[in-house]
Amino acid sequence: MTRYEGPLIDPNPEPRYLDAKRRELDLLGPELFAQGDTPQTRELISKVATALNCANASPIERIEDLALCLNEDVALLENDVLTAICFCFPSSWVPAKRLGMALAQIHYPVADGERLVQASPKIAHVMSDPQQGSFRRYVWTISNSAELSQHPLRKSKAIPKRVEDLYYRLETQTTMPINTSLGRASLFLVKVEVCPLMTFWQNPEQRIQICASIQSMSEAVLEYKNLRSIKALLLGND
Repeated sequence: MTRYEGPLIDPNPEPRYLDAKRRELDLLGPELFAQGDTPQTRELISKVATALNCANASPIERIEDLALCLNEDVALLENDVLTAICFCFPSSWVPAKRLGMALAQIHYPVADGERLVQASPKIAHVMSDPQQGSFRRYVWTISNSAELSQHPLRKSKAIPKRVEDLYYRLETQTTMPINTSLGRASLFLVKVEVCPLMTFWQNPEQRIQICASIQSMSEAVLEYKNLRSIKALLLGND
């Protein structure tokens, strides 16, 4: 992650994101959001909603209500532990199952993620330090589905036959430290974007970059990202 001083969220939430979130919550609600039932957590969510200009006539104290005001998915960490989350568009995991986990536990299933797990306590500390400010990073993958949600129950199992059947999936991940006297806290925001891979594949330089990145991935990462068949298809069309 690198330091980031720009806008934390899209200032004008798009109806297509909000509608998609409502559909996912109707379909898989309890799997997508969870929240610790404490006054401190509710107070922090309300504080974040005000800071992001999401507050309504009545205070927002539920994480799913906050998520429905934004394009981004949201998670709250208190003293390095996940205490609230609403991810309508997860990437192959079940958000609600992560409630109560420290950042290192959340990162543990990531393939080749030993260094990330070891660094997680420090990362969580920096994320929650108001003097450090916000951070941002971009995480991409290639999928055989145009859907924003890649929840395990929503993922397509079809084996792609053509590059035209593939999609570029980008997560813009942004952290927001929360200035509070209740300990250390931070908000984690993720905006998911999906577009046809052909958008980039038709550009020779971008095609080379994509192939080089996939070739550099270990077998464990390819398995974790479900990219084995996609790698074979792309390298066969390079």
